[in-house]
Amino acid sequence: MQTFTDLAERTHVLWLQRLSLASSDYITLSQLQQHDYRLLQSVRLCQRYLDSRDPELPPWLRVLLDNSAAKLDTLLSLPMPLSAQALLAAIWLALQQQPTAHYVQQYHRADQSQLLCLLANKAVAANMYQTMQALDLRSAVQLAGHCGLTEQRAVLQRLADAQQQSAAIQAELQYSLYLLGQKSDEVYLVQQLQHAECLTPRQLQLLLLAAPAKRKVQIVNALGQTDISLAINAMGFSGQSKFLPLLLDLARQPAHQAAAHSALITMLGSLTADIVQREPQAAGMPIPVSEQHLVAGRAVTDLNLAETWTNGNQYQRFAAAALLGIKATGISAGGAE
Repeated sequence: MQTFTDLAERTHVLWLQRLSLASSDYITLSQLQQHDYRLLQSVRLCQRYLDSRDPELPPWLRVLLDNSAAKLDTLLSLPMPLSAQALLAAIWLALQQQPTAHYVQQYHRADQSQLLCLLANKAVAANMYQTMQALDLRSAVQLAGHCGLTEQRAVLQRLADAQQQSAAIQAELQYSLYLLGQKSDEVYLVQQLQHAECLTPRQLQLLLLAAPAKRKVQIVNALGQTDISLAINAMGFSGQSKFLPLLLDLARQPAHQAAAHSALITMLGSLTADIVQREPQAAGMPIPVSEQHLVAGRAVTDLNLAETWTNGNQYQRFAAAALLGIKATGISAGGAE
C-alpha cells in the first residue's frame, strides 16, 4: 500500500524526470504529454492527501499545495532554473484552470519579464508588450520577435535607427526585426549577437534554419573559431550532411561526445545517428549524404516537416515548426545560395 511519503517521493521523481525529458534526444511529443498527465494526476493526489506544512516536501510541491504558486514573485524566489519556474507556473495554471493572464496581471518589475516571456503566447504577448517595453526594453524586443508581433515592427525599427541602445539591445533589435520580416544577412546577425555576448542557442538555431546553404557553412566555420559547442549545435541544425564526417569525429571525443551525438540525431534521426556512429560503413551502408537540408533524416518538405512535428524529439520538432514558419512568412530564401 502506498504511503503518503511514497506519494510525495513518487511525485518528486516525476517532476525531476519532466525537467530532463524536454531536452532528451529520444522523447517524442506524445511521450511528453503522457508524462505530463501522470505528473498532473500525481500532484492532484498530493493536494488531496498531503499537508503543505510538511517540512519534508520539496519546495516546488509545497508552493503548489499551499497555493502560493499563484504569486509570480513566489515562483521567482524558488532556487531553480527559469525553465523549471515556467513548468511550475504551467502546472499551477492547469490545476486551477487559469489563463496565463493571471500572472501577467502581477507584472510590475523587470526581473519578472523573462518568466512571462516563457509563458506568453502571441495574444498574451500583444497584451503585455507596452508594459514590458516600459519596464524592460530588451525583454520587450525579444518578445516582439519571438511572438511575431508585426504591429510593433515600426517601433523596433525606430529604436534600431536611433542607435542609442546598448550593444546587446541593438543586436536583439536587428534579430527581432529579422524575425518580423526584415531582410538581413544571417552571418552578420550571428556575429553581432555573439560580439554583444548575447547569442543564445535558440537564436542560432533559428538563423541556421533560415539561412541559405552557403551562409549556413559560413556560420559554422566562424563559430568553429570561437565556440566549438555552439559550432556543433549549428552543424546539427544546419541540416548539411557535409558536416557528418566532422560530427562523427567529434562524437568520438569525450569532451564533445554528447553535443555531437545530439547534433547527429537532430540531422539524421536517432536510429540512423546511432548506426553511423557504431558502424558507419557496416552492411554496405554509407554515411548518408544529401544536398538537401535534413531534419530527422528527411528532406525538408511540408509532409516530412508535419510528420517530424508530430513524432520528432523536441529539437527536431522545433526545427520543423521553425521551417514551416519560415516558409509561411518568407523570412529567408530558405535553401537558395
